[in-house]
Amino acid sequence: MSNPRASLLSYLPLLLALGYVCAVSVTGADLEGRIRGMRYWTLLAMAVYAIAAPHVLLPDRHLRLMQRVNKPPIGLLRHQLAQWQPVIWVFVLPAFVLAFWDPGSFSQHVAAKAEMLFSTASILFGVATYSFVRYVRIGPLSQSWQEGSKGDWYRTIKENSPGGFAVPEGMVPAMLATQRVYGMGLITLVTSAYLGQSIHPLLAFAPGLSLLVRTIFLLKSGADQHDRAYYATNAFYSEIFRSTGGVRTSIRESLPFKAVYWSPARFKPHLWASLSQFDRVLPLGRLMAAAHALLWVLFYIDASTTTVAAYLLLLISAKNAASHVLTRPALTPLPFHLSRQSPAGWIMTRFLVNLRWTFPLLMSLLLVAAFDPTLSYPEALGWTVLDTVMGLATATLFTLQSEYRYRRHLA
Repeated sequence: MSNPRASLLSYLPLLLALGYVCAVSVTGADLEGRIRGMRYWTLLAMAVYAIAAPHVLLPDRHLRLMQRVNKPPIGLLRHQLAQWQPVIWVFVLPAFVLAFWDPGSFSQHVAAKAEMLFSTASILFGVATYSFVRYVRIGPLSQSWQEGSKGDWYRTIKENSPGGFAVPEGMVPAMLATQRVYGMGLITLVTSAYLGQSIHPLLAFAPGLSLLVRTIFLLKSGADQHDRAYYATNAFYSEIFRSTGGVRTSIRESLPFKAVYWSPARFKPHLWASLSQFDRVLPLGRLMAAAHALLWVLFYIDASTTTVAAYLLLLISAKNAASHVLTRPALTPLPFHLSRQSPAGWIMTRFLVNLRWTFPLLMSLLLVAAFDPTLSYPEALGWTVLDTVMGLATATLFTLQSEYRYRRHLA
């Protein structure tokens, strides 16, 4: 059974890291700088809400338990909301830091800071709830696409563009839902900024609150039939993500074994298997490319040192925290893991997984240092060392939570 408090505690390291990044980025900033920072934060949070919902909620790891206890529709809805709540708070709570963290000047512009915070929080709650509604009820629509009763236009494009479209038909509704959620968030954010600046500051609350009220109404209107959406959606995603048979999420070739040539021989098989599982669930290639492109943009526009430092901290934290997906029960059969190697060996394996993107980070920073005097070569090496240390720390933490805890339980 899902425990909201325990779930939130599992997100605590990420929450602390994001809070620290926000505190560093707004230290000494004026009110206008805080407003800009809050809008950038809202854009980031909306992107996460638009992408994260299916990864957090689907397929539900408690599905078999839900079937056995036969929860009513409203109980299933509350169960999924409890799983989604920590993701919402991970981005809402740091917004308090962005608004009010002001050493030596806490009492200045309190009313304006409060208005900025509450308008942002209303948008974040609205977009997060809207994303939840779109994804938890997407199963019947995805099945229709998979069976061919919907999506003729996409199949026509796919047939006329061989090799250009690798997304299975059943996953297209999820892809469109991601764009729809983020587009709705952008409209809400722009409307809020326009109303607050052009008409009256209190009207900045209206778009976010309107979206939140609308999504709550949608949740309540379908609560009595949520069991159908819950089981249909989980059945479809279980088929999509299973390792053998059924529909595959991608037709890309898996990672070749020779691609882990840089690993010590002892850990090569485990590293190759872990990276193959990791890429199947959360491919980071394009995300890392986009993250480095944004880093170069920050240097190009001469962003402040604190902004760049905050961004690098966030990038390094997210890159290393992503390996937590390897501790999922479906990807981490603990008895099998412990029969292959010791927990210390799995710490090293996950550390090597985290190191996969460390060399590209170093190259990216050295490239910036070659053209931008605001970043020196020792600083580039320092950020790389921090990434390495954080990679080892997260690998140790995740292994303590899985293999070490499991072995202690059997002792």
